[in-house]
Amino acid sequence: MGYFHYKLIGKDGVVRGGLVNLPFESPLSAIAFLEQKGASVIFAQPLPPVVGAVYGVLERLFEEKVTVGAMAEALNNMAVMLKSGISVVSAIQDAIADSDNPTMSKVGHDLVGRIQAGSSLSEAVRAWGRFFPDTVQFLMRIGEETGALDRTIHDASKHMIKVDKIYRETKSALTYPAFMFTAIFAAAAFWLYFVVPMILPLLTSTGKQLPGLTLGIIATADFLRDYLGWIMMAIMLIIIGFRTMMRKVFAFRRRVHKILLHVPVIGKLIHASNLAFITEYLSLLLNAGVDVIKSIDILSVSLSNEVYKEKMAEVRANLINGLGLKNSFAMTRLFPPFVVRLIGIGETSGALSTQLDFASVEYARRLEDLIKGLSKSIEPIALAFGGGVFVTLLIGMFMPLYGLAK
Repeated sequence: MGYFHYKLIGKDGVVRGGLVNLPFESPLSAIAFLEQKGASVIFAQPLPPVVGAVYGVLERLFEEKVTVGAMAEALNNMAVMLKSGISVVSAIQDAIADSDNPTMSKVGHDLVGRIQAGSSLSEAVRAWGRFFPDTVQFLMRIGEETGALDRTIHDASKHMIKVDKIYRETKSALTYPAFMFTAIFAAAAFWLYFVVPMILPLLTSTGKQLPGLTLGIIATADFLRDYLGWIMMAIMLIIIGFRTMMRKVFAFRRRVHKILLHVPVIGKLIHASNLAFITEYLSLLLNAGVDVIKSIDILSVSLSNEVYKEKMAEVRANLINGLGLKNSFAMTRLFPPFVVRLIGIGETSGALSTQLDFASVEYARRLEDLIKGLSKSIEPIALAFGGGVFVTLLIGMFMPLYGLAK
């Protein structure tokens, strides 16, 4: 797979050229791909890997964003057309390639080209994994093998919307407190950096001894003015270092995830979102006919929390050793009795996917309730904290002025 610089003469006689990402390394394969619609290729040269990688990064940086909701809607439209007997290529052309969004249109045209070149739909979407998660790709493959592609694509569409909602709600809940307190500290820093120096000459002109609180505020303002650049640089380095460690160092990432699970409120949010995510994934895959072990393998790749990944690996090992699904989940000591009980009922009754779907809906509801509760509790705490900070600043700076006026 790589980028090719090409020039061709279209069926209309117009000369066109550009760069295209193709699933080939050979120029001959690229030429055959580009000529499949009747064009005559003048040349097709592969870009050096480094140049191709840089171009790919720049292309993604400036491309128009495709939301999960928009792609899920496109898949749902595809499913409707496939059910009515329309071919896969025509469905992709109408649902994706004809989109007003240039990025989605590019994806659709690329999928059409790959399928016309001999790839299956599941193979074609693999090149666009950032728009089609592993679960969606797997469901498409199942649909192709069973002849129920319309149903599995419809299921994939609903799944993408549910999972996206879980991600967005969790991210919003965790971001909101950080935003509130960052705004408070930024406002306090602005006051110390700009306002305090304006008042300081008036306070020191009398020569009287200033209260300890006022001296402390002045010292803080002086420190901020002298070292603001260093402070900002340190904050940026800490943020960059933390994000790099989270991406690159497994032990650090696992430790952070484990600590967050024990933080009040935040831990409950993470538990609820992961349980909603896991039960939704397993319900979808089992309902599509995927066996339990394979479902857990696919799910584990999609999980971002290392603690839950580790526990799902334990569940998989227990299943291989002959334990039932209920006991395998119970032995991890991470999944609550409610989930374990539903799994046991589903395992006994043969309706495991239905029970897991019920658990998914329940934990999605609990997550929503936790987010609403967090928003209601954070606001008064932030107001009290912010009010306390600014009352302290006002008292420290204006009480000496009040004393001078007496």
